[in-house]
Amino acid sequence: MFTQAAFAVHSGGVAGRRQRQRLAVAQRLLDPLPRELHPPERFGRLFWQGLRWITLGLVIAWLLRP
Repeated sequence: MFTQAAFAVHSGGVAGRRQRQRLAVAQRLLDPLPRELHPPERFGRLFWQGLRWITLGLVIAWLLRP
């Protein structure tokens, strides 16, 4: 992304203007972080953490089965 910003600053004409417009749109979309991208709440975090450990345990048990 930094190289795109540097390209937008140094290039002129239509290509530079379009690149600056793309960067501006991306900045507006991500500036207030969308709700979906916020860190999960405690219950959600615990759920996914537990799911990962359970999956790991099942895989190890399957590999060590007699």
